[in-house]
Amino acid sequence: MSEEALRRIAENKQTQHFELDLSECDLIDLPAELLECVWVTKLSLRWSVELVDLSALSALSGLQHLDCSGTSVADLSALSALSGLQHLNCSRTSVADLSALSGLSNLQHLDCSGTSVADLSALSGLSDLQHLDCSGTSVADLSALSALSGLQSIDCSGTSVADLSPIKYLIKDNVQVIESDSLLLRFVRSKYLSGIYVGDCPLICPPIEIAQDSPEAVVDYFEELGEDGRNLNEVKIIFLGEASAGKTSLVKQLMGEAFDLRESQTHGIRIRKVPFTMPDGDAVTAHLWDFGGQEVMHATHQFFLSQRSVYVLLLNSRNDDQAEKWLKHAESFGGRSPVLVVLNKIDENPSFEVERKSLQEKYPQIQGFFRLSCAENNHSGFVEFKEALRQQIDRSDTRRTPFPARWLAVKNHFADMTADYIEAAEFRRVCERHGVARPLSQDVLLQFLHDLGVVINFRNLQNFDTQILNPLWLTNGVYRIINSGLVAESGGLLKEADFDAVINDSRYQTNDTSEQAFHYPKHKLQYIVRVMQEFELCFMLDTQRYVVPQLLPANASDFQFDGAVLKFVIHFPDLLPSSVFPRLMVKLHTFIRGADRWRTGMVLHKPTVFQASARVRWDKEDQKLLLDVCGEERRRFLSFIRETVKEIVADFANLNFTELVPIPDGDAYKDYDELVCAEQDGEEEVYIKELRKRVKIADLLDGVEEAVMRDEEAQKPIKAFVSYSHADLEHLKALQAALSPLVRLEKLQLWDDRSIDAGTDWRETIFQHLAAADVVLCLVSPDFVKSDFCYQEEFSTALLEHNRGEKVIVPIRLRSTDWDGLRLRDIQGVPGVWVTSAGNKDEAWTEVSVALRRVLEQVKARKRAE
Repeated sequence: MSEEALRRIAENKQTQHFELDLSECDLIDLPAELLECVWVTKLSLRWSVELVDLSALSALSGLQHLDCSGTSVADLSALSALSGLQHLNCSRTSVADLSALSGLSNLQHLDCSGTSVADLSALSGLSDLQHLDCSGTSVADLSALSALSGLQSIDCSGTSVADLSPIKYLIKDNVQVIESDSLLLRFVRSKYLSGIYVGDCPLICPPIEIAQDSPEAVVDYFEELGEDGRNLNEVKIIFLGEASAGKTSLVKQLMGEAFDLRESQTHGIRIRKVPFTMPDGDAVTAHLWDFGGQEVMHATHQFFLSQRSVYVLLLNSRNDDQAEKWLKHAESFGGRSPVLVVLNKIDENPSFEVERKSLQEKYPQIQGFFRLSCAENNHSGFVEFKEALRQQIDRSDTRRTPFPARWLAVKNHFADMTADYIEAAEFRRVCERHGVARPLSQDVLLQFLHDLGVVINFRNLQNFDTQILNPLWLTNGVYRIINSGLVAESGGLLKEADFDAVINDSRYQTNDTSEQAFHYPKHKLQYIVRVMQEFELCFMLDTQRYVVPQLLPANASDFQFDGAVLKFVIHFPDLLPSSVFPRLMVKLHTFIRGADRWRTGMVLHKPTVFQASARVRWDKEDQKLLLDVCGEERRRFLSFIRETVKEIVADFANLNFTELVPIPDGDAYKDYDELVCAEQDGEEEVYIKELRKRVKIADLLDGVEEAVMRDEEAQKPIKAFVSYSHADLEHLKALQAALSPLVRLEKLQLWDDRSIDAGTDWRETIFQHLAAADVVLCLVSPDFVKSDFCYQEEFSTALLEHNRGEKVIVPIRLRSTDWDGLRLRDIQGVPGVWVTSAGNKDEAWTEVSVALRRVLEQVKARKRAE
């Protein structure tokens, strides 16, 4: 018997306190002395891993809270007598059956996470239940909860739950569906915040894209679904591989077309449709996406590679060493989407094979290997592959996604879209023609069609009339730019005067009726370039020229370091996608020194922001980013570059990287994360075998970053609300770019009304974020002052808290306006001159950034004092 447990029980007998904590007391049986504590209403038995039997607890009839998590308890039948039980935590136990709880009508909170529970039917009559955590269990069906109108939160993350329709009443109460398994989720599990947590669930009803949108979008989906929903029966099949792997030939064989020995390479993307009949008789349309294998095309993959697809990877005997590269590529975009690996052209090399077992172990998403030759009709390997593909299509989420009948009619209309693009008004007319009349339904449907790749719609480019795009029209337009000889010959410079010559190059004019012809009128060319900017494929150099990083010269610029150099390495051991460095260059282009940029490197220097210079290089062979920084603020500049890289990496699924810290007086490096963990564990020194001595961890880490960057308290975000007129949208984007150092280093969180989800109460959302903000940035212009909402409502509301010292208002002098006599004029604004009147706008925006940094320091100091 645990002496510690007996001591705590004896102490409780003296105090007769309602709470008794016997956690981590290594109990094997429940002490008889415990049963004498009949006044106890809250009991914890946590982490007595050998405790199995709870039957003695039936004597404690007044128990209201019981925590037996982390024990070996499997039988809860003793709890059936505890009619007053309100809170039960049996997580991480051997419990598999909840039937003993069916009569506990007062139960409000139940945590059975991490158990073998698969059936929730015992809970169907527990009308008082408010919070349920069944995460990490075998639960797949939530039907038992359909009548529990008092539920406020359900955590079913990590289960097999695919259908939320039994609890749609809960979503109607404006409870958010939360898909990510974040720090917030772990907090929610202990604090019972409202929400439906579905991280890592195979959700199909509603589709995960809609679940992530807003409660209103989910409610709208269920209302539109009604009783006549049908399976979507659409699946995207993505073919990947080198340019000569035979992707187009395999697609043609699936289409029943003849093999062509002289098949031309795919430039851009081709999409073909082929029907598959499923075992249940449903006809499923497979959309076959044939991606050009040229490396220059990899940057466009981010448009369409998704986690709701089936991937087909083609290899041949000439590129068998590329298997892992492409598997990592598919994984980085598609996550755990199934992959079929095709070993093609075995007629040319009958012995061609790969290390199947090791690849399968490393990439469990592989669903099979198939040896075939597209040159041979109905090759046995092809028949086997086609059947395996049919099986993956049958299992696909999008095949089984319930879809409202009216939405399906709209989708079918646009799936057969032959126009290159249409305006938003035309999309709404088509929706209304098919009975989708509500603006919210139209917005939710449009976003879902975008996620499926049926059409393309970019919310951030709504100021263009061209809002609904044919995917092929867009990608082929982008392809023509990044494959342009004219741009390459110009050193990666795309001139606005050359848009027409580049995109409407005569090379792309074809008389082949089997090839779809695309038309790019001059007034639409700017839109394609804006899309490239949006996806960080190019950046604006000045008002007439753009830089395409992939087409820059290969030769490096000379760079002489001045003073001590700080070296840092970011290593991608599995895959460094070819789009990462070009995107990094786009994000950092305002820091590039003059023309010091080349295809695999750049020199950064902007002394008005950082008193430092940096050289950033892409080592393609070793899959590394090499960072060399010098100057007074080299550590701060390095941190800024590192945070920028992390932003890009976050867009990929399962993209691993390691940060390496240099060892003084040598060429060796240590893993940054390992050093941080050691420091957090209280270790002060680490042994460096290359130096054969121990070195202080703080010296290594402080050598590459300021200690404040590792201080969790100092890294808590500061929230800034941006109040602006929509007429100043382009200036808002310039502000965001100027404040990027503060966003990445000071954890500044900018919010503006473009983040409002479709269908939400925009007014309520705006004032919620305004209330939560620490700082309010007012973009002052004639349109801002004229706007009743910006000035009379947003500013006036914030001014009350500003005057009480609870908020800081920062007027940003954007466009010259007469603001004498206005209350806004009494608050110190920046910069010293109106931005649009400044001779050097970069310097004006830098002045804003520097001033705001001082404001953030003041806010942090105030918060520490509180």
